[in-house]
Amino acid sequence: MMEKIVSRIVIMWILIISLIIGNLNDQMDSTEALFYRFGPHDNLLIIGIKINTFSKYFAVIIFCFINSLIRNITHNILNSWLINIVQDKSIVKSKNIHFFAYEVTYVTTIYVWVDWYVYMNLLLAQVDMFLTEITADLIMSGFVTYYYLNTTSDKEGVKADIEIEAGDKEFEVINPMFLQDV
Repeated sequence: MMEKIVSRIVIMWILIISLIIGNLNDQMDSTEALFYRFGPHDNLLIIGIKINTFSKYFAVIIFCFINSLIRNITHNILNSWLINIVQDKSIVKSKNIHFFAYEVTYVTTIYVWVDWYVYMNLLLAQVDMFLTEITADLIMSGFVTYYYLNTTSDKEGVKADIEIEAGDKEFEVINPMFLQDV
C-alpha cells in the first residue's frame, strides 16, 4: 500500500530533520540563539509586541493552542468536505449545499491567509510556540481521526471503494462526509 510507504518515508525524514536541528543547536552562539528559549523574556517579540510577562506569555500559548485546533479542524473537516463532496465530479450535488459550499470555500481561504500571517510570526519567535502548535495539532488530529473511524454513514449503501488489510483482518471504510439534504 503506497500510503504506508509514504508514511514511513515521512517518519524517517522527520527523524533526520530532528537530528540535524539537534546537532545544529550545539553549534549556535547561545547569545544569538533566541529561538531555542522557553517562556517570556524581553527578546520575545510577536507581531511587534514584547512578551515579557507570564500573563502575556500564557495568553499567547492559549491563542496558539486554540488556533492550532481551529487550523486542524479546518484542514481535516472543512477542506476534506470540499475535496470529497464539492470537488468530486462523481457525486450529484443538491442545490441545498451550493450556498454552504461557497461559504466553506471563502471561510477556509480567508482563514488560511490570516492563519499563515499569525503562524509565521509565532513559529519564528521561539521553539515553545512551535511545540505548542505541534501538541495541539496532534491532539485534534487524534480526535478527528477517532471521529471518522467511529462514525457510520446515515445513508444506506454508501461505502468507500477501499478495503484496508491489517494482518488477517479486513476493514470496510464508511464515508461519513455526506451532508444530508434538509
